[in-house]
Amino acid sequence: MSERTRQTSLPGFDDREQPGDTRPDPSLASAASGREALAGNLPASVPRRKSDRLDQAEPEAASRSANVNEEGALAGKSVWVIDSHSLIHQVFHALPEMKSPRGQPTGAVFGFTRDLLYLLAQKRPDYLFCAFDLPGGTFRHAVYDQYKAQRAAMPSELVPQIPSIRRVLAALGIPALDCPSYEADDILATVARLAQERGARCLLVTNDKDCRQLIDQRVAIYNIRKDEVLDAAGLQQQWGIAPAQVVDFLALVGDSVDNVPGVPLIGPKFAKQLLAEHGRLEAVLAHAGEVGGKRGENLRQFRQQAELSRDLVRLNARVPLEIDWDAARPIHIDRQAARQLFSEFGFRTMGEKLDAVLKASG
Repeated sequence: MSERTRQTSLPGFDDREQPGDTRPDPSLASAASGREALAGNLPASVPRRKSDRLDQAEPEAASRSANVNEEGALAGKSVWVIDSHSLIHQVFHALPEMKSPRGQPTGAVFGFTRDLLYLLAQKRPDYLFCAFDLPGGTFRHAVYDQYKAQRAAMPSELVPQIPSIRRVLAALGIPALDCPSYEADDILATVARLAQERGARCLLVTNDKDCRQLIDQRVAIYNIRKDEVLDAAGLQQQWGIAPAQVVDFLALVGDSVDNVPGVPLIGPKFAKQLLAEHGRLEAVLAHAGEVGGKRGENLRQFRQQAELSRDLVRLNARVPLEIDWDAARPIHIDRQAARQLFSEFGFRTMGEKLDAVLKASG
């Protein structure tokens, strides 16, 4: 694939915000209560493709709780889904090195646990899930073997902290969702779809640019570091596009973090202009002959590369998962098990934060 020149002048295009090279506010201070109202409908002028997000032909995700399977069954409820590795990398790079009394690294465990307890105490989710990536390739690697090829291996100090984080989740009664051949982003898309179908509003705790395609009337992105919600209006302000255009936008621009090639010389500003004029990627490529200079030449020459990039960034919202809604209700905290873990990890103040959660939940 060709070397590319990227514009980085739009919010969200700082590669440091992505897992593996994440440098958020080192203070990780608990923010004040933030804006939680979700924006309205997407612009009707942007056509949806049948292949977009919510209706890809994959096995339907099941649900154990029959009472939440009906349309509108979760109306008025909030469903929160954490992109776990995204958050883990945030806190790992932001916090100083920490060790347990046994000498094991615990900085990421501490930061992740603190963020979980913050969400439970301050945001009071009705349902909370944590989505994980599994080792090994995904269906995207079968399409493009260079997908995420430049990603560095997980730091050795972080590797042993992942099982510890899963132990914390078990003690707090928070379901950890994963599925072979799929990414955590696909799981976020699947839970978001199910929440939408049941009338709930869904907050996705992630920094991943791809997840902006999931923003909808009941779905928004939550930035835990800034305590900010990104909805359709915010996306329009930041990138100048609608959520239904995010896949096509990233197909043109590419993503160096995930090694998605895009089209050389098509940066965020020009991609926004093209989509404002033509609406969708198909139309942009169909009118590539009207674009002058090297960028027009690249649109014609790298058409298949753009289409490949679109396939790579489009999330699959029908991951074959069994979703236990009852297990995701934050009422299953094992206080004794959690406190034993906090003692093992040397977290002296975490027990007080846990008690605050239990008090807030009644």
